[in-house]
Amino acid sequence: MNRLLKTKNSGSLVPGYLLLPGLFCLLMYAAAVEAQALPQTDLWLAELNHGRPGIPAKISTRTGYNNQPHFSEDGAVIFYTREQPGDETSVQTDVAAFRLSTQTTSMINHTPLSEYSPTPIPGRNALSVIQVEPDQKQRLWSIDIANGRMELLLPGIEPVGYHAWINASQVAMFILGDSFSLQVASLGKAEAIIIADNIGRTIRRHPHSGEVLFVDKTPQPWQIAAFDPETGQTRQIMPLFPEIEDFTVDSNGNYWSGNGSKLYRRQPGDSRWELMTNMSAFGVGQITRLAVSPTVNHIVLVGNHIAPD
Repeated sequence: MNRLLKTKNSGSLVPGYLLLPGLFCLLMYAAAVEAQALPQTDLWLAELNHGRPGIPAKISTRTGYNNQPHFSEDGAVIFYTREQPGDETSVQTDVAAFRLSTQTTSMINHTPLSEYSPTPIPGRNALSVIQVEPDQKQRLWSIDIANGRMELLLPGIEPVGYHAWINASQVAMFILGDSFSLQVASLGKAEAIIIADNIGRTIRRHPHSGEVLFVDKTPQPWQIAAFDPETGQTRQIMPLFPEIEDFTVDSNGNYWSGNGSKLYRRQPGDSRWELMTNMSAFGVGQITRLAVSPTVNHIVLVGNHIAPD
């Protein structure tokens, strides 16, 4: 795992090296996205009662790709990526919003391009998204929630796969390349700093320490790891289930992950993952991405739809 280097005198962070993504890799990835249909996934919402999930309800109303959920900062809305109707040769996605109080879904944007990974930007009534542009570049944009207006945030950094905000001006990103890497960039800066390579797709900010949490795929089994933006150091936290690269952390500092239809939680200091529930009886298949509300009273997860047992 690569570390940030610190200058001896100032202690400021400087990159160990900078990634120059190959055009061939970008084109191959874009071609694969266009050529293959997105997986058919649903969003499921369950109440949490003292950390225990209740019966999940499917909240996605359209078949196809419903994925990448994030709660709003007040926990009132779940933003997610929703596949839109199209022809058989292309995929197009926009950002949807599910409001918990009314149990209704509305669209944040309608564009001819595809947007992924809608994520609330700290301190703003806006979301950051990855947009697949006409030339197949994947860059980080913002969407104003009130009017849908879009703004390019980091013009020189691509291809971006996933991301999480460290604070209102710094963002951690999964960057595609010969090896998928974790990079950190600041708004207004032209370059990103590489933190680690061979990472998984999940990136989260720890609610207490402010560390960037990610999946280190170098060891076996894969590990949840943490990068400290203040010190430039990384550390391993806990192993995941074999071949699992999706997890989240709630505002109490507890970790959540899925393995098949089973939902697990691991509290700080625990030596193993605790089984919270098996959702197969409710039609939830392979659990992938997850998000927990800021008040830890709801959990939303992505799962393949299966016939109930």
